Amino acid sequence: MASIGKIIGVNGNLIRVKFETAVSQNEVAYAKLTQKNKDGKSEVIPLKSEVIRIRGDYAELQVFEDTTGLKTGDEVEFTGELLSVELGPGLLTQVFDGLQNPLSSCSVVSI
Repeated sequence: MASIGKIIGVNGNLIRVKFETAVSQNEVAYAKLTQKNKDGKSEVIPLKSEVIRIRGDYAELQVFEDTTGLKTGDEVEFTGELLSVELGPGLLTQVFDGLQNPLSSCSVVSI
């Protein structure tokens, strides 16, 4: 079951979050970044992050994407799942970033 927290501080790609229900070390969370789209309407962009430290009812999270626009009071949704990657034959022929997004502009070089 997902739980919700509120951002109380942003420092680069690290955010500090106050939460109400229990969270776990290495748990995946999504910081909810609200931006205006081209039509002027608000849209919520989930930024993937990982819980790296817990102190009482505060957690520090490393965000794996650009945090520009995040501010105190923004919501964070904790998923209850640990950070993981899917393994399979497709990994042998492609290069991926840390979020397992394929990097098409990279080429694999044999040595």
